[in-house]
Amino acid sequence: MNLRRNTSGFTLVELIIGMTVFSIGLTGIYALLQTTISNASYSRDEIVAAWLLSEQMNLVSNLRDTNVRNFISWDSLYLEPPWSETVFSSGYYMIENNFSEAGIVIDPSTWYIAKNNIKIIKIDSMPISLEDRWNKTQLRVDDYGRYVHSELQWKNTEYASYLVVSPLVVDWIEVKKNNKNQWWIIDARTIVKRWLTIREYDAKTMITDWQK
Repeated sequence: MNLRRNTSGFTLVELIIGMTVFSIGLTGIYALLQTTISNASYSRDEIVAAWLLSEQMNLVSNLRDTNVRNFISWDSLYLEPPWSETVFSSGYYMIENNFSEAGIVIDPSTWYIAKNNIKIIKIDSMPISLEDRWNKTQLRVDDYGRYVHSELQWKNTEYASYLVVSPLVVDWIEVKKNNKNQWWIIDARTIVKRWLTIREYDAKTMITDWQK
């Protein structure tokens, strides 16, 4: 009597080997997916950071040009708070569009800015650590999907932004005309906090009284 072995199924060893190969392949696919998602998030952050930097520099240039058009000092500012007119000085600022104002308003009695469609807040003291700076200048999204610094908005973002304003210095001496600064270095900063990683981007420009 001849007995034939049934070879139509898998042995236990073959089954284990198959499952191991499948697990290795699945792990590779998961790792590739994670890398793809991470790269996509990084690229998105780079784009948003570049846009925020450009917006900050454009707002400063727009402010200068608007001042000149209204025949007031080119470096005039309207800070809020303390809701007072002043001029550029060295320091840290937060700047954004003031959507509650339709345009600039000049007080005819003083020729100072009374209201402005560009919101500027001066930061008296800036923390040293990058994370503390991010906490102090974090951006939020309002009901219309716009980035704002207002703490009244409930939707936080991974981004923060601020300006560093400093005078133009040559050979350790501030460049002035008629005892007044005529050139300011505008250093726009954007901080991105994504999970445990914090990165800061910056872009510099210089503004001056282009009429002179």
